[in-house]
Amino acid sequence: MEQRTCAACGKAAGDANLCKECVKDWAKRLAWLLKAGMPALQQIAYKQATTRERSPRHGNRAYAAPPVNEAAQALYSAVETHLQLTGGMLGVKPIGHDRYDRPRTLMQWADITRLLLHHMPDLARLDTAGDLYADLIRLSEKVETATTHAGERRLVGVCPNCLNTKGDDEPIRTPIYAARSARYTVCPECGAWLDLKRVRLEYLRSAGLMHITRTQADAARWVRENTGVSVTGKDLANWRSRGKMPSTRRIDRHYWEWNIMDLLACAQDRAERDGGDV
Repeated sequence: MEQRTCAACGKAAGDANLCKECVKDWAKRLAWLLKAGMPALQQIAYKQATTRERSPRHGNRAYAAPPVNEAAQALYSAVETHLQLTGGMLGVKPIGHDRYDRPRTLMQWADITRLLLHHMPDLARLDTAGDLYADLIRLSEKVETATTHAGERRLVGVCPNCLNTKGDDEPIRTPIYAARSARYTVCPECGAWLDLKRVRLEYLRSAGLMHITRTQADAARWVRENTGVSVTGKDLANWRSRGKMPSTRRIDRHYWEWNIMDLLACAQDRAERDGGDV
């Protein structure tokens, strides 16, 4: 049997085009869209709910606000179209065709999503599996951003792509906000596709914060919260004993002064060893 590599992460994928872990993540995102993401987006699209903070009404009331949130409605339609085209690639009936003559199932998003969840192995074997999965990641992250209350988003960092562009001879610093559970997002300024772990690490490195004083367990928690990398207090002790944290020093019995660069370097090594990107 021909052994293939995963089109998304490069790991062994057997006779499919995506490995089991990526297929599992794909299914998890589809299930989230079905149960939470799309219903919430639909409410926002028809202004039955909002993610904005309430504020006093301003402006001329003689002009009525549009009955729908056009941005949310456009995203809702884009997700449904993607799901229908995915179903079309599996030959799910009834079949129609879009303006590019691509097969597209005529099922509504909820019905086709349930069906796709029962055919994940078939999806993984499609030649276009890698592209479909990447598109689903992008769309699901957009839906999560659109449906997350503004107060639940945190500052992750600044867009590294914008930093390479100068405005009035100064780097452009576009703040990037995202929900804690998000892995990727799109820069609102330049449209770059951003890995949030990498954005966070670069932001911490550039912030000038050199040391934190924490217990071993609290330092590990700081690493997890700021990088998304799974690190325990035992990991920190092991790295320290192996000389990977030369700038760390004990303050008293339980507290240590941790060098931020040492912590970030070890977290990045852990992420790369586990096959992730930081």
